[in-house]
Amino acid sequence: MSREDYLLEMCSGRAAWTVVPEQIDSIDLEIVANRIESEGWSCTLRNRLCYTFTGDMADITLYPSGKLLVKTGERDVAATIAEKHMLVWLAES
Repeated sequence: MSREDYLLEMCSGRAAWTVVPEQIDSIDLEIVANRIESEGWSCTLRNRLCYTFTGDMADITLYPSGKLLVKTGERDVAATIAEKHMLVWLAES
């Protein structure tokens, strides 16, 4: 997937970014969560509305729509995580 396959939007307050996949409407939270955890992230919350993770670069929240909230004020960190999300975590197995 390329950068055109998702939007990276700054949230109000400039403390987080939202990664919005353009061609994905829903995901299996458990499958994607397992991929994220296999990359070294720790899941801190699991429910039907979202899963949250903590990691070295940022804290993230994954939603059933495939959207990902990246809690960082740094665009380059958010962009790196967005690429990982699109190319690895959401990739078809």
